[in-house]
Amino acid sequence: MSFHVSTSVLSNADGSAELTINGTKCLVSVSGPIEPKTRQELSTQASLEIIVRPSHGLSTTREKLLEDKLRSLLQSLIIRYKYPRQLIQIVVQFLVVDEQPEYICNELNAAINGCYFALIDADLALYSSFASTSVCINQNNLIKDPTGDVIATSDSHHVICFSIEDGKANKLLLLESAGDFKEPQLFDLISKSVSTVEELHQLQKKIIESKIEKDYIWSNKS
Repeated sequence: MSFHVSTSVLSNADGSAELTINGTKCLVSVSGPIEPKTRQELSTQASLEIIVRPSHGLSTTREKLLEDKLRSLLQSLIIRYKYPRQLIQIVVQFLVVDEQPEYICNELNAAINGCYFALIDADLALYSSFASTSVCINQNNLIKDPTGDVIATSDSHHVICFSIEDGKANKLLLLESAGDFKEPQLFDLISKSVSTVEELHQLQKKIIESKIEKDYIWSNKS
């Protein structure tokens, strides 16, 4: 898997991350907590606004679908009661896309992982860490981190996101599946995705540790 992340790439956002996973690249910005519009305000917790922008052209129902899936996931991860009557806005801009328009597998996976780094960069409170991976099933073979061409010719494709507790995959937070597959195949790919997500979390930790070292430089003076 090809994986590269840069954080704090936007000076006008509270948190941001540019993430590349294989052939998909996205830029995620987080603004908040900020003052919401009256219609967005919630008395006991922060409201969450998700905006997804395509790599080319105008947003369509496809981007609205991605927004809905990200909102459903992130609402359960951000500790929103810490920010009552405030707004948290997350914008996902895709820069490079490696799949045909009828699929959202790689984009959803990149957006989820990009949101994690941007939220950490914004120093927003989370219930747990999280990480996702994409998987395809093609003639009973499991293919991890598929390219767009593989997705187009596979029997089914899946995005799996776990919460991470003490370095281990804990709760299954999201399972987005499409195509032709059987229940035993689904349980098998969920089980085999655990190690992939845990390996990705170790990479997340290294990136965050490196960020902290750059942000906070300590020196001892005698």
